[in-house]
This record gives sequence, C-alpha cells and structure tokens, in this order.
Amino acid sequence: MNPTTFTVRNPDFRKTILGHLERQEFMKHIGCTLTLIEPGHVEAEILLTKEYQQQIGLVHGGVTVIIADVAAGFAGFTLVGPDEHTVTAEIKISYLRKGRGNRLRAVGRVLKAGSSFHFCEADVFCEDENGVEVLIARATTTMAVIQVTRY
Repeated sequence: MNPTTFTVRNPDFRKTILGHLERQEFMKHIGCTLTLIEPGHVEAEILLTKEYQQQIGLVHGGVTVIIADVAAGFAGFTLVGPDEHTVTAEIKISYLRKGRGNRLRAVGRVLKAGSSFHFCEADVFCEDENGVEVLIARATTTMAVIQVTRY
C-alpha cells in the first residue's frame, strides 16, 4: 500500500517505535530488529539459531507468529497519535510452508487504519542457506488503539 495514503499523527513515530522496542526485553532476548519503519509499513528480522527450532529442525511456529505480531503491530503503531498505542486484539496466522533457514523477515502492513482498531497483516519469509527468501506464513491482525497516560 502506498504510504502517502496514510495520515501520520505522530511525526516522531520512528523514534518512538525504536524506544518501545528497546524497552521490550523479550525482543532483545530473541534478537528481533526492525529494518524498515515507514507509515503503515514495518519490517522485522530475527537471525535463526537452533534455539528457535522445534524437534525436527524447523522454525518453531511460535517464533513465526511473534515476528508477524511485531511487524504488524508496529506498522499499526506508525499511524497512532503521541498519546496512543496499539495492542494486539486478535491474530490469525496461516503457515504456508515449512521454515528452515538462517533468518526470518516479516513485512507488516496496515490494511485499514481506524480510530479504535487498525486492521493489519504480515507476511513472514524464511531465508534458506542459499539466501533465497520463501514465504512461510501470513498473519492477519486486529490492533486495538488505546490511550496511554503512562509508560
């Protein structure tokens, strides 16, 4: 979706998002980074190690949904005001292919921004040993827009 279709209500959204990510200890623990932050569009990345695999060596589905949630949630966050935040109200993920590789990348997009809810989606790609990205999952999310008075 073209970023110019969205209204940015917090001109410091990039700085705010990076500050929020820095305060999320779990995201630091798993090494999640944001590689692109634009209005209505965020990309996230996790380098994969054996700790992120399930018993047969594939990427654990929980890791896949985490990165989808981060990308979709922060995509929605790019469009809220300075005194607002987004939290996941609903997430559905479809696992399309097995994930085996070195890196996960999620591309989060806002489909529709509203005053109470943002409807978002995220595609999750797994980079194989040859550097080829394969779409392994797609998530659809509903992000609730909440008023925040204190962090």
